[in-house]
Amino acid sequence: MVIPLDKRPRSGPYAGLNARSAKRFLTQAFTEAGLPFAQEDALEILMDATGMDKTSLMLRGAESLSSEVVEILSRHMNRRLGGEPVDHILGWREFFGRRFAVSRDVLSPRADTENLIRGALSRLAASPSPKILDLGTGSGAIGLTLLAESADAVLTATDISDAALRVAEKNADALNVKNRVTLIQGSWWDAVPQDVTFDIILSNPPYITDNAMEILETEVKAYDPDIALRGGRDGLEAYRLIVSGTKSYLEPGGWLGLEIGYDQADALRDLLDTEFWTEISVAQDLGGLDRVVWARKQL
Repeated sequence: MVIPLDKRPRSGPYAGLNARSAKRFLTQAFTEAGLPFAQEDALEILMDATGMDKTSLMLRGAESLSSEVVEILSRHMNRRLGGEPVDHILGWREFFGRRFAVSRDVLSPRADTENLIRGALSRLAASPSPKILDLGTGSGAIGLTLLAESADAVLTATDISDAALRVAEKNADALNVKNRVTLIQGSWWDAVPQDVTFDIILSNPPYITDNAMEILETEVKAYDPDIALRGGRDGLEAYRLIVSGTKSYLEPGGWLGLEIGYDQADALRDLLDTEFWTEISVAQDLGGLDRVVWARKQL
């Protein structure tokens, strides 16, 4: 039986808990609970509570932890064992090498979405001062990452949720790019000024079907906002709206990049009129699954 961290005696075999033993303890608890990434979760929680990075843990892993750190670890452990995702416990998620604040009001950025970032950067390389539109920005991870990577880029980012935009604003501050971003509340094209055009339009819209929403794992369904997940009966509601409105807002030769579910590439191709679009392609993620659809507006 696992003994809670904050109940371990201060003398005897559990005295002098250090970072290495705490990591083993957390990993054991998460493994016994059947959590899929027990060791990774243990490490993230430990680094956050101690303020150490991986190198510090290697060099100072034998140092005893303070009672305050042990209490933090215990609270975080109990929340994780209760099913709460690590990023919600810590309040942040790493994305493309940067830390983004998250909350229950936004979808935590996933590693798969970095495929969209890499594709966008390669397409923007020839644009001296690119104008970017991020539709349904959430935490701002997509658009703000591009600003951080492209010193002369400017961003318009929209979201229907005012709470989500507050998270995005916090992240813009943290990345020192707030002076190059305009955040606008509203639903899809209703939020975009009618007199502007963009070099690239990006979105990771909700694409999970209504039926699939019913069988989502608890960590997703209970903690990520429904509005950022639910894509309607066939999962394509947002895509139809985005594709139909993009024509008026994209510069000739500009790009549209959309993250998709693994089985939606053919449906997205069908939505893209080849008389208007060229260079339609699908990029795969590291697992070999379809992840991003790209299309370029005819010149």
